[in-house]
Order: sequence, then structure tokens, then C-alpha cells
Amino acid sequence: MKACYVHVPFCRDICAYCDFTRCRYHAGLAEQWLIAVEKELHEKLAESALETMYIGGGTPSALQLEQLNRLLQLLSPYTARVQEYTVEANVESLDEEKMELLHSYGVNRISLGVQSLQPQLLSIINRQHSKAEVVQRIHQLHAHGIHNISIDLIYGLPQQSMAMWKQDLQEIVQQFPISHISLYALTIEEHSQFGRDGVKNIDADMEADMYVYAVEYLQKHGFEQYEISNFAKPGCASMHNQMYWRYEDFCGIGCGASGKSRHIRYDNTCNLHTYLQKGSCPDIVELSREDEMFEMLMMSLRMKQGVSLSRFKEVFHADLETVYHKALQKNIERGMLQIEDGHVRTTWEGLLLLHDVLIDFLPEEAL
Repeated sequence: MKACYVHVPFCRDICAYCDFTRCRYHAGLAEQWLIAVEKELHEKLAESALETMYIGGGTPSALQLEQLNRLLQLLSPYTARVQEYTVEANVESLDEEKMELLHSYGVNRISLGVQSLQPQLLSIINRQHSKAEVVQRIHQLHAHGIHNISIDLIYGLPQQSMAMWKQDLQEIVQQFPISHISLYALTIEEHSQFGRDGVKNIDADMEADMYVYAVEYLQKHGFEQYEISNFAKPGCASMHNQMYWRYEDFCGIGCGASGKSRHIRYDNTCNLHTYLQKGSCPDIVELSREDEMFEMLMMSLRMKQGVSLSRFKEVFHADLETVYHKALQKNIERGMLQIEDGHVRTTWEGLLLLHDVLIDFLPEEAL
């Protein structure tokens, strides 16, 4: 096992678009959660040679300083040799004491949930920070020795115009000393505040135009697109997330976390009280060989480098070009896929229409 994800379910405020496993921060529940996490770590992780650790949420920075310290202590036996140690944080709850603490435990990458710089849009999604605070946190992180900084942005928000989107991207590129950007189209989830309020997605053509503009603008300014939603300065692509996209095994810790081990994928309970009382109670899915082949293809085609023909053969003892001959040829002829340098990868059009491309590769029982 090379990668571990730890899910912190607590948030100080609930974002209007969010449907992840999360609840409002409560000090007593956080204390109980730490005890449950310690037990799960002992059950699942040997003191192994992890290469990446990722603490996400929720909002890990919502924890009190002492609670964050205890979480990092619990993880320290497993992080001695990690090459990339990421913690997600919100601008509102990340202060300099927490930055210093994170750096002292070897955290070398921070993912900031910025989402927008527009006051009007931040109010709509129930975020409390300002552009000035974002800039301040980024400079503070550098001052505390954490230089690999990523930010998340959302496009397709209610009342978001193309002019707003362009302004945000231009200000971020010109004013923010960061190395990575993740872009996400707004998805209206049924159990989010937006879902309950009946908020509708913006025009699909406008959303597509926002994405295309972002890809072109970011690549012109030094951020290489290495995955559908992710852009990085040279050498700063997320090691941890690439483990997912290469379809490698990873351990999931905490309520709402997922993991994969050999031919099994599991999802821990999303109910915090169940997790505190009974542990992870995972929902386990046993994957068939066909499931795994498709999932590797599905995940790897998200990356610009695509799926490695040699790795596919190493894992499944079969040639991808033989297993998926018909679907592969169809999409090569349509200009959606190409074979190059020992990889099957999408063309630009194929990346934009990846969902449609993947339908041709689905196992028959899934159709």
C-alpha cells in the first residue's frame, strides 16, 4: 500500500454545494472521532512504506489546534517516508499556529478550498473568506515553509458570469504564488443545500465555454493540464491523486472514506455516530476482472498520459488492444482516442466527451 486517505468529517460552516460526508464541528464529537481513527489505523495500516498521505474532508483545518496535533501524531508512524503529505484547508480556519504545526509534522502540500474570489458568489455558496485573506494565507504558508500550494475553483455557479470566471483565473495566475489548480464544474447534489433549494445548473454551453477558456488560459501561463480537472506547474502534479488515476491500491481511514485493496473496493460508513460506536463498517464490493479492467481504463483516461499498455498487461495478463479491440478501433476512427508512446490516451475532443467514449468500453453486464 503506497497511499492513504484520511477523511475528517467536520466543517465550521456547510457549503451550499457540498454533499460529501460532513457535519458541523463539535469538540466532543471530534474527540471521539480521534479515538475511532486511532483504532482503525491499527486495524488497517501496518507501519508500511507509504509514499503519499492525504488528509481531506470535510475541513481538516476545522479541528482545534490540539486535536489537529493529535491526528498528526496518530499518523506519524505511517508518514516517516512519505514523499507528498497533503492537507486540505479552508481559508477561514487555517491560522499560522496550524501552519507551523503542519510543517513540523512534514506536511509539504496544502490544498485550499477557495472556489471563487467573487464576494457575490462566495455569499451564495456560504463561504466566509475574501480574496485578500486568500492571498494572505498563501504568503503565510510560504513563510512557514510549505511551498506546494493548490487551490480549488468551481465553475458553473449560480449567477457566475464568464467575465467573473475570467477575472478570477487572471487574478490567480498573476497574483497568487501557487503551483497547482483544480477546477470543478458545479454538480447539484440532491442532499446539498442547492439540491434542497431546487437550484438548477447553468446553461451547458456556458459551462463548457468556461472549461475550455480555463484550459487554454492556464496552459498559456505555465499550468500544464495533466488530468481532466487538474493543472500544475512543472513537477507539482499531485502524486496522491495520480495513485487513484493509475488505479493503484490505497487505504481509506475515517467515516466517509473509500479504499481499494487488490480485488476489493470499500466505502466506510458515512454515518458519524455509527463510525464512533461500531467502527468503519465498510460496504465492500468484490470486483470482477472485467470490472477492474474497465475501472483502470476509466480512471487512467482522465489523465493526459492515458493508460499504459504495459501496465495493463502486467496487471491483467492480457493486451488492452485485444480485450477492447472493437471499442478501441471505433474511438480511434472517430478521433476520440489515440495510441502513442505505449499508451492509449484521449484526443482533446475525446477528453471533452470522455463519458461518451467510456460507454463503448463498459462490461456487457453494466449495459
